[in-house]
Amino acid sequence: MILHTLLARPDSGPFLGFGAWEFGFRSLARPYGLTFLSRVILRHPWRTVTGMLSYRRLSRGATQGDGVMRLFIEPEERFVARLALEKSKVVVAVGFCQKPLVPPCPAGRPNHDCRYFDGLDLQSEVRGADPACAGCEVRRIGTLALHAGASMHIMTSAMDIARDVMLPSIEKRRFSSVIMCLCPYSVQAIAPPLIICGLQGYLLGYESGNCANWAQWLRADKGMKDELTMLGSAAEDKLASLLKGIAEVRATEGQEYVRYTREGNIYVPVPSNEASLQHPADSL
Repeated sequence: MILHTLLARPDSGPFLGFGAWEFGFRSLARPYGLTFLSRVILRHPWRTVTGMLSYRRLSRGATQGDGVMRLFIEPEERFVARLALEKSKVVVAVGFCQKPLVPPCPAGRPNHDCRYFDGLDLQSEVRGADPACAGCEVRRIGTLALHAGASMHIMTSAMDIARDVMLPSIEKRRFSSVIMCLCPYSVQAIAPPLIICGLQGYLLGYESGNCANWAQWLRADKGMKDELTMLGSAAEDKLASLLKGIAEVRATEGQEYVRYTREGNIYVPVPSNEASLQHPADSL
């Protein structure tokens, strides 16, 4: 109880310019925290320092409201225009807790899988036919992401976010921008690591069904989440307008994407000119 009080006290307001101290300290003893310490902080100290300074500048500005936080400093119009030119370096990340409960997701819940994406082909109109897919937020967001030529990641744990998004970005420059849906509780905790790893973009907080404290977050991080999480209307509108705007720019340049292929835990968009050369089974 005393330790919890000491850890939580700095989070009553930004302490030294940073929030989520309780989350950070508790994460140090977990695989995610140890991995980030050894693979990012100790290997890239200068990137760590500059990333933390960038985060402090962001946190002092009016960058968060209505469940939306920006991970960039430049004017939004300029950033979005640049986002549309990044091709495969944009990743949209959603939580497994956004998968439907009734009817249940046919791929199961605490995993990176989506039967709909596995069967989706915009050229031949092949789609997953399970009734659960009709009202699924993951399906809706993923379809928007595909039209925008963005990769799609269904997050399950902090360790997988590090392994699938953060480490490839800082070590191989795999991604440069992220649009991520997550609990407001963890927004301030994940923003600095993303910036350190060279990622800019948007963090969109859930409005309902979200984890509100460490105990709830830890259960979800282990795949135990019985609630359906949903974005608020402002966050939903921001996500949709971003992806539709990117899709429009790419369409004017003749860039169209028709299906996903799976690379590890990431669904990667396949351009129409490449899809025509592939056998459909190659993408499943």
